[in-house]
Amino acid sequence: MKNLLAIYEVLDDNSRQQLVNLIQSVSYVIFYKSKLLHTLLQELDVVSSLECSTGLPLPPSGSGGIYHRRCLQALRYLSTKYRILPSSFVIPDVKTKGRLPVAGGGFADIWRGTLGNQMVCLKVLRLVVEPDEEVREKVRRCFCNEAILWRQLKHPNILPLLGINVELFEPSFCLISPWMENKDVITFLKQNPSHSRHKVLQDIAAGIWYLHSRSPPITHGDIRGANILITDDLRCCLTDFGLALITANSQSWTATTTSSMKGAIRWMAPELFNHSDSVPAVLDHPSRDIYAFGCTIIEILTLQYPFHDHKTDYAVLTSLMSGKRPQRPQNNWCNDILWYLTTSCWKQDHSARPNAYEVYGLLLQQCSSQDNKVRPSASV
Repeated sequence: MKNLLAIYEVLDDNSRQQLVNLIQSVSYVIFYKSKLLHTLLQELDVVSSLECSTGLPLPPSGSGGIYHRRCLQALRYLSTKYRILPSSFVIPDVKTKGRLPVAGGGFADIWRGTLGNQMVCLKVLRLVVEPDEEVREKVRRCFCNEAILWRQLKHPNILPLLGINVELFEPSFCLISPWMENKDVITFLKQNPSHSRHKVLQDIAAGIWYLHSRSPPITHGDIRGANILITDDLRCCLTDFGLALITANSQSWTATTTSSMKGAIRWMAPELFNHSDSVPAVLDHPSRDIYAFGCTIIEILTLQYPFHDHKTDYAVLTSLMSGKRPQRPQNNWCNDILWYLTTSCWKQDHSARPNAYEVYGLLLQQCSSQDNKVRPSASV
């Protein structure tokens, strides 16, 4: 077993495909229950995790990076196909704290929990598990795929996934992450109005850049204040990674999920409402995160939703499709450079928007410029 990955690496493409075909030809029942599959998943998990242990993007070329990416691809393929995850993902000893969830969103209920002495967040997907076994299997596959992707992400501005539990809230799934006492960024800024908005935006952009720099790029799909948490050392972390895609792919919506989803329209790029563009290449393109980040800039600066003067989502959609965007905030945080960046993120043509690297670079310069202005006045 230890030599399996080494053998796979030295094979040519045709031989590798034959090996995959051989694995696929094995009976599902025998393969699912065999120790071989679990051991293979565990080894692939260990090897693929080496790539992201530093939290830095690997160069696009090089045998090491290619090897790790192939291991991750194999891990995702096998785990998704056979609906199981490496044993290292499973946390059986987590417990709930309290009888009711402490919060709820469009896609999940949030429970406070404990893992030993650590306080954790238990995010229970709000899915309708239909009696149709085909739908059940699709939900499981999506869950495995997104859990693997999230678990691989290692970056200071990405909330880590500690693991999963499939028994505590059966038949639903539970994603386990660290508990953030400072809550979301909007709540934090309302309680700490003097905290640097530019540093907040820089943190968020760094997280988005990290996601988009993966190979292949990862689109978050739901960038907004509610999905940005503040750590104990006051860093911003992106959360709710992949939950929108899990729910959308499952085809199992509840009434509450549908109604809660409407609020996200205020952060959604216009191409997402254009039926002629409703293809994965457009819907999953990283540029949708850039547009949402522009809306999040408004939210961070004003502590109000984008289009806060629009009472209904229909009014927002009408303005959006006619090319209108939120108005410029009238406060000291929004200088000309930041407003230029914001409007660039809102370009109607998604291909004309800046990429995450450009956004982060401009904010880094902006933050440094602000620091230089602040230091002399602080010493007077």
